[in-house]
Amino acid sequence: MKSPTFLAAATFILALGTGCLFPKNFAKVKANPHISTELQQQFEQRWEEKRAADLEAQGMNADAAKAQAAQEFSVKYSYAQPAGLP
Repeated sequence: MKSPTFLAAATFILALGTGCLFPKNFAKVKANPHISTELQQQFEQRWEEKRAADLEAQGMNADAAKAQAAQEFSVKYSYAQPAGLP
């Protein structure tokens, strides 16, 4: 039977050898936060354009349709406003 000290040492050496304790991805570059902001703005623009087109197809004035689409987006996706934007 193996001694408990030997088993503990073997386990420790295996853990160090596999890299579990010291992953190499600590130095990875973080994603650019502006990408998510840009994506959010593109989504908002496309959503509002489509919603305004739908409202115009129902007979609404173009300016009123754009204003209503913007208001509906801010209500429906209020949680998705990126930091720094109104």
